[in-house]
This record gives sequence, structure tokens and C-alpha cells, in this order.
Amino acid sequence: MTEVYRPIDVLEKQVELINFWTRSRYKDSFNNPFQFIMNRFDIRDSQHRKVPARLSVFMGQRLNISETIFVRSNIIDRLWEFTDVYETHEHETLQREDLPMDFGFAYLERTIHILDAQGKVNAIRAILWSAEPNGIITVQMSDNRDPLDDINRAQLAEHGPDWYRVLGCDLPPLHIQAYSYGKNNQNLTVDDYDLEDNRPTITPPEERKRNIKEHIEEHVVYQNRFNHFMISLWEFMGEHIPQRLGPDRYMKKRLQRAHSPLSEVSVVQLRPYQQRSEYDPEHEPEFVPWSHRWRVREHKRRWIDKKTGELRETTVSAHVKGPEHLPLIEKDRVYNVKR
Repeated sequence: MTEVYRPIDVLEKQVELINFWTRSRYKDSFNNPFQFIMNRFDIRDSQHRKVPARLSVFMGQRLNISETIFVRSNIIDRLWEFTDVYETHEHETLQREDLPMDFGFAYLERTIHILDAQGKVNAIRAILWSAEPNGIITVQMSDNRDPLDDINRAQLAEHGPDWYRVLGCDLPPLHIQAYSYGKNNQNLTVDDYDLEDNRPTITPPEERKRNIKEHIEEHVVYQNRFNHFMISLWEFMGEHIPQRLGPDRYMKKRLQRAHSPLSEVSVVQLRPYQQRSEYDPEHEPEFVPWSHRWRVREHKRRWIDKKTGELRETTVSAHVKGPEHLPLIEKDRVYNVKR
């Protein structure tokens, strides 16, 4: 499987992808299978707005300006588990301002596996997103060495164990998806999908139709989970300032040789749990001289039941905190964006 051993190594992965999409002779092999999606979403070349973008041009341009993000396994596990019970309160639809940044390349420390419309297992190892005029475009990238991915298994059977070396791209595109601004993207059903979509595919048309009819309901469940995962990840990144790591000396030289504007990696992870101190009956609460009141968003609260030892959870409704006689200060979200 494709691995990175340090968060800053994701910078090198991103540079390798940029080089593939701008220089490799194999880059155009992905254009035809994905071009119908590029045309459907009206994605334009950023340098020539009147020209529809080819996938290779889009990937090279967007990866070069995307902020680099390394998502730790602990937050992936937590968010992916959360997608089973996800209930949206704020983001039934998405707007551009809901993104933590307009362009992002997120490398996942742990692979996510989903089922496609034909019931085949797909591995997702990296995600590129781009804020476009009509919506948010996401590109899911596979891991061409993942042994559970059915596309990899088919390529392995046909071309042998070193088939991925010929391609020269560890993270090939798997799927392109658009989240239109103001349009519902939560809790989708089979009726929201085009079952007669005649997109290019290596599977014979009749077999593809049979597979879709059999597996479409499972696919919709996994697609909803992935939508929830992305929205939860964006929300988490918008509310927590991530750890930012700069490149070491070797990586700086590599970036300079590649003439890359990439400069740092944002690490998204759960903070270590800090055990509270034992209860002190003689402790007196300290007076805090608050200067204003502020709004608290709806959130989950967890605690350990002292009688049963079980983990319990409740939802704390949105409310105003602070002494009633102080002024209420409305604040926007604070983003720490560094180029």
C-alpha cells in the first residue's frame, strides 16, 4: 500500500502528483473516462476560462495551489464511525464559505473503503477539493497498491504484480463529485441517481446494468457516508486550528527544484484526552472577570457514568454563555490561513 511515514512527506506526494499531471505521457489516458464529468460540471481551465478543462489540466493546476493536509487515523476513524449516525443541523446544503480553504489536498493516513454502484470495493487514500463558481468539486484518489480494491485486483490479474509501476501514479483518480451550492447533499436516495447513465466503462453495458440494479442501494448508503465524512471533516477543520509543519532541509531543496509554491502541511488529528484531576471537596471556584457574552454552537458532550462505567453522550443545544449584564459580541469563524 502507498504509505507516508511523516506528515511532511505528503508534500513530496503532492509534488509527484503535480509532475505526473503536467509531464507524464500517461496523464491523458485518464481524460476520456472522466471528461463527461468535467463537461457536466462545466469545469473551466483556470488560465483560459472559455475553454472546458481536461482532467489532466485541472489536476495539475489545482494541486499546485492546494493547501497540503495530512489527516490522522484517529480522526478518520472517529468521523467515519460518526457517519452511521450523522444528523445534519447546519449543513443540509453547502456554501463556499463553509470550506476551511478554497483548495485543499488531503492525504488520509488510513484508507477508506466504499462500494461503488456495481458493488465493487474502492479504496480512497487522498481527496482533492476545489471551490468552483457553481459548486465544490472533489476528486477521490485511489491507492493503486491497496489489496482490497477491486480495480487493483483486476489489474493485477491482467498485467501481473508490477502493473502499478507502468502507470507511474500511486494515487490515480477514482471518482469526481460535485457539491452544488445551495443544493441538498444529505441523506440521498436511489431516486437521486441517474441509473441510465451511459458513462464510459470497461464493464459490458448489460452486465453493468445488472450490477447497478443489484448493488445501487448499498452504494447510496456508502455515498451518503462519504458525503457526511467530507462535511464533518470540513467542519472539524473549520473549528480547530491544525498543527502546521514546515519542510525539513531535504524537502525544502526538493520543493525548490520542483519550483513548487507548497510550503507546509496542516495535520488534522484528535487532541490527546486529558484526564481531569480528582475531585477536591475543599476546592473553591476561581472568579473569572468575563468581559462579554458569546454564542456556543450545538455540540456533543460525552462523560463516563460513575455508577455503571459506561460512556454516555448528550446533545448540548446552542445557547449564549456569559453573565447576563454583559454585552453580546457576535463573532465570525476565525481562520488561520498561511501561504
